[in-house]
Amino acid sequence: MPRKNGVKSMSANPRTADTTPPEKKPIAEVRADYAKLIKEHDRILSGAYCYMCGRFRSREHFYVSTDPLIKSGLCPICKDCAEGIALRVDANGDKHEPTKESVIKALQYLNKPFIESVWTASIEESANLNAGRTKSTPYHAYVKNIAMVNYVGKTYKDSDMFKVRIRYDDEKTEKEVVEEHNGLDTYDSFKKNKNDVMRLLDYDPFEKEPVSDQPFLYSQLLGMLDASEDANEDMMRVSSAIQIVRGFLQLQKIDDAITKLMGNVIQVHDNSATIKSLQDSKQKITSQITNLAAESCLSLKNSKKQTRGSDTWTGKIKTIKDLSLREGQMNGFDVMTCKGMAQVQEISDASIMKQLALDESEWSDMVAEMRVANQTLRKERNSYKELNRILLTENMDLKDYMIENGISLPATKDLKDLYSIFRDDDDGIDFSDSDIIEGGYDEPDNPSV
Repeated sequence: MPRKNGVKSMSANPRTADTTPPEKKPIAEVRADYAKLIKEHDRILSGAYCYMCGRFRSREHFYVSTDPLIKSGLCPICKDCAEGIALRVDANGDKHEPTKESVIKALQYLNKPFIESVWTASIEESANLNAGRTKSTPYHAYVKNIAMVNYVGKTYKDSDMFKVRIRYDDEKTEKEVVEEHNGLDTYDSFKKNKNDVMRLLDYDPFEKEPVSDQPFLYSQLLGMLDASEDANEDMMRVSSAIQIVRGFLQLQKIDDAITKLMGNVIQVHDNSATIKSLQDSKQKITSQITNLAAESCLSLKNSKKQTRGSDTWTGKIKTIKDLSLREGQMNGFDVMTCKGMAQVQEISDASIMKQLALDESEWSDMVAEMRVANQTLRKERNSYKELNRILLTENMDLKDYMIENGISLPATKDLKDLYSIFRDDDDGIDFSDSDIIEGGYDEPDNPSV
């Protein structure tokens, strides 16, 4: 192939490649290039790039990362960048005292966990000035402490703020446990049933039971106890009632377990032995409950309680009064609380007057007797009205004193709900607060009548 000036001419065919061998470098130059590459390789391995400031820095400028997925073993940003975040370096380059929020932000970029106990210990450590030691910031103390072997492998996701605190039932309040089982009973109803049971028995029969089971137990037992406290002196009957209620709770839990085992149709065959065992236990508990109820006369079939007259109005009123209810004591059955009885009384009085044939002397005696009775009633009415005025004034002063001193007032009801005489009826008597407070003795207009 022809050459020109010692250079091989290119072929006219573009597909023909140049096969000229490269010029060989001297051995000394090759060794120098190799040494240079080795040095650059070592430099890269001995350092890393900080993705925050964009500089390539040696390894001593980075914190060690204990995350097993980080092969380099270094944190993503350098120490200076992390310190600038934690110490809140301003535009003038001045450092400020680190805060909990700034330290957490720096730990987020470093991918290290924030643990409250370590942070508290770091604050105490930074404030402890021992002889010959320079005071450090809580941030520097924390970075040193979090690098201990106890926290190897933890990342920012393992921080305390991402953990859901687990609380056991013995750490919760009674109200929290009851409200979590709101399907059984509300907390207010639970407290009412518990207080009623303790009032009737003078002790707490379910004190050792779990709080989550107590709403069911108290509500069931209250239905088996008599309303009168003296009627629960039969300890055998009360003990049987308590055992029956506990049996009902066991039956409920067994039913829940059977329902859960039969929920998966595929595993019903595998759980058949467990289901059969639970059903046998349920049958035994049911038999024990039946026998206890029969022996203690707690069931309706075996009850020896006299129920004659209990469904009448008088029987109902007696039951309400036995419960010592406030409304039951105030609204006893009388003519003033029942318009029907008032109508019956008016018809009866009209019939009596129609049948009577009185002469003038009898009418005079009746008028004289009515006059004496009228004067007596007026005097008593004025006395009680004045007494009521004094008591109401003292009550209002007491209420103002409680409000001024921050004493909580008990829940009160409207007088119209407690006393029928205060209702706004056409034939009722209008009692206003001003009349009661300002009222005193008012003599009749015509004392002779």
